[in-house]
Amino acid sequence: MLAATALAAASPTAAQALSKWSPDNQAYAWTKLDSEFVSVKTYTSTYAHADYYRAASNTTQRHLWNKSGTGTTATSGGGSVIFKLRVCEWVKDNDDDCSGWDY
Repeated sequence: MLAATALAAASPTAAQALSKWSPDNQAYAWTKLDSEFVSVKTYTSTYAHADYYRAASNTTQRHLWNKSGTGTTATSGGGSVIFKLRVCEWVKDNDDDCSGWDY
């Protein structure tokens, strides 16, 4: 019984809210409406993106960009449950500065 409960909790079809701040707190990403939508907000003029995975295509990493400037929010279209999320600050000509993953 305990093993079945643990497996159910780890299932990507279980909806739960996810959220992460970028390492320098310049961007924030979170899921909405039973984890079917993701949003990313920027707090500086730097571009930011949320990287995420959906249950229906659990090996495909998706990206939601926000290039609209300080204080703006971009939101994805709907789909299956989002079960893995991180947020990144865009760094020109370098690796982006990303948070860890939230599951």
